[in-house]
Amino acid sequence: MLVQFYRHWREAFSGIPTAIWLLSLVSLVNRCGSMAVVFLSLYLTSRLDYSVEQAGYVLGCYGVGALLGTWVGGRLTDRVGYFSVMVWSLSLAGVVLILLVWLSHFAVVCAAVFALSSVSEGFRPANSVAIARYSPAEVRTRSVSLYRMSINLGWAVAPALGGLLVTLGWSWLFWVDGLTCFLAAGLLVWLFSPKSTRGFVTTEPVSSVFANKQDSTTLTASPYKDGPYLAFTLFTLLNALVFMQFVWTVPLFFKKEYLWDEQTIGLVTALNGLLVFAVEMPMIYKIEGRRSRLQFVRRGLLLYLAAFSVFLLPLSPLWAALIFILAISFGEMLVMPFSTNFAFAYASKGSAGSYMALYSIAYSVANIIAPLLGTQVIARWGFSVLWTLVSLLALLSMLGFWLLEKKAEPQTPTLDLKTSA
Repeated sequence: MLVQFYRHWREAFSGIPTAIWLLSLVSLVNRCGSMAVVFLSLYLTSRLDYSVEQAGYVLGCYGVGALLGTWVGGRLTDRVGYFSVMVWSLSLAGVVLILLVWLSHFAVVCAAVFALSSVSEGFRPANSVAIARYSPAEVRTRSVSLYRMSINLGWAVAPALGGLLVTLGWSWLFWVDGLTCFLAAGLLVWLFSPKSTRGFVTTEPVSSVFANKQDSTTLTASPYKDGPYLAFTLFTLLNALVFMQFVWTVPLFFKKEYLWDEQTIGLVTALNGLLVFAVEMPMIYKIEGRRSRLQFVRRGLLLYLAAFSVFLLPLSPLWAALIFILAISFGEMLVMPFSTNFAFAYASKGSAGSYMALYSIAYSVANIIAPLLGTQVIARWGFSVLWTLVSLLALLSMLGFWLLEKKAEPQTPTLDLKTSA
């Protein structure tokens, strides 16, 4: 069985372009140092002595900045190209992270966190366009999974390393995170300079089409006039509200209800990254094409529902946490790559950046609402009400994707991307 798993794991990487491997390397370097956001809610409540409500407002500022940064990043990607946007995003994020070491006043921290997410989240639409540009349609889902694999390997390292760095002092988190941003930007400049990318193969320009339209009508150039895509974005927002509780409020739950220290929380959180790193690629390779993308997304949402429902059961903290991590991890492996591929399939000629920006905006809006919703519900009614609420949101999102699938499931196209390196 292990031999078969290894064979699938190895075969899953076949055919993925060199450029995707290099983009994944840059992401790995950056994510290995990305522990500041992981521990941000704990930093605000433990180090700066903010109340849960105050921490929620700061995290909400992160979401507002992410929304602005994603929108601006998408527009800039269509105008100046993904390469410049990614380099500047990483570099400016490094500057803000290091500045956060000396900030403690509530209003100033809110402004700094807003600035951090504004510059860092501009990276997302640019990076999505870069992946689509360098990955042929037949390997696009696996290309997304490889990139996510690098993110999750970094996610496995960052919380565990962050938990150790906290024992040395909270400022170490921001210094290491900032320096790895600079390192990732340097790698990007070195690996994706015009001279380095001459041998890279890019996709041929072909417009997206609707699978259920026999005349192969191309999609509108604006995602804001594309009804099915707007519905997809809305349901993505709902499922993101559910998943974001893992980032923003579950660490608080572990701290306040289970009385775990930061190192234990970091190690448990790291299990998510390790699982996704080890399993997602061979799993995607095995199941891709067997069902529609939205069917896989719905199954992932069912696992989200199960994950948060576990906290409502009379289980020991260790067992509840382990079952939660298993369910949320496998749910993520189904929801994230297949919903991203769905978004790629809708990106039309000349507006790939805008389409991917709108998809990223759904997560940015969730980053505004999720921490505010989570912390306010916790402060007023407790964690149990929050877990019940997010379970219902997962169910609602499942229903939405089921209705959307009956209207339009786009074919897997090869995108026409108006970008320049």
